[in-house]
Amino acid sequence: MKPTAKFFLFFIPMAIITSFVFHAFMSLATADNMAGMPLETINALTGMSTWSAAIMVGCGFALFVALIAIKKWVPIIVVLLYMFAQSTMAIPLALVMKLKPEEYSAAIGLGIIVAGLLMILLVHAMKFYNAKNTFRNNISPTLIVIAIIAAIAGAFAGNIANEQLDLPNLMEQEFTDMSKNIVGILAIAIIGPIAEEVVFRGAVCRSLLKKGVSTGLTVLISAMLFGLIHFNPAQIPFAFVMGLVLGYIYCRTGSLVPTIITHILNNSISVFIMAKYGEEANDMTFADMLGSQTAAWILMAVCAVASIALLYVLHKKAEPANVLWDKTYPDDTDIPVTPPEIPTITA
Repeated sequence: MKPTAKFFLFFIPMAIITSFVFHAFMSLATADNMAGMPLETINALTGMSTWSAAIMVGCGFALFVALIAIKKWVPIIVVLLYMFAQSTMAIPLALVMKLKPEEYSAAIGLGIIVAGLLMILLVHAMKFYNAKNTFRNNISPTLIVIAIIAAIAGAFAGNIANEQLDLPNLMEQEFTDMSKNIVGILAIAIIGPIAEEVVFRGAVCRSLLKKGVSTGLTVLISAMLFGLIHFNPAQIPFAFVMGLVLGYIYCRTGSLVPTIITHILNNSISVFIMAKYGEEANDMTFADMLGSQTAAWILMAVCAVASIALLYVLHKKAEPANVLWDKTYPDDTDIPVTPPEIPTITA
């Protein structure tokens, strides 16, 4: 059975079963005749309905099961490392919150920076990612520009669509506060995007492609992991859509250059809006900025069409990553350097 068919054979039923089981467990644990916390209180604290949480948990668990079924371990290891890096930073953050709550936003930014740098070192040390080979390929500047414009257009379309879901943003205030200090800006706009691209495109996508997984399944798996790892309901759908676009660009070009630039631009625009409008940015939508919801829908349609058209151009003009890698670095290792011969003097 092909990996794609096997993946969905395990993922779909497992996601459905786990979602129903988790929902039933939460409903039972919060029943009126139980000693647990009322269901309405949990929903208020998490910002999610029980079904939303159940679907998220179900998809996450099913994704891991499906990856085990097709014997692709690197994505699982990478996500576990990512969670380890994030949780390692949670301890000092909790201490800062207790001792100096006014410094909490800067501490979160520093935590993101340290966790991101730690992840880059870990995936590089475990040979899941090789910066030299990833960045040193023959993609033309024209294709890089096409890829970036396609991704930014997709980001605008995805953002407008995401606004219509009106999902709770559990990190809304933290992001606003972080946009007011240099550490937070560096974390959101620079280090965070670079680390996430190295992890989810440079390590996850690359490892799957190297193991012979199809481009479509590679893009889907990396996008699902990218969405779920954000945990924040308001970010998950948008992160998934952006994961699809950035994953495809990486699989088609074999380069992190366009995906990193796009990720930095997208996050920098968000930081700029939060820094400029402050608390008002939390409630501001594209419809508010453009003057009407109709204008927002038109912009979304134009951006979506432009993104798809440019991705099609990229599909026609760029060489797939695995072809480019095989042509440039057949053994996927560093090119050995032969020392020069030492001349000998003969009598």
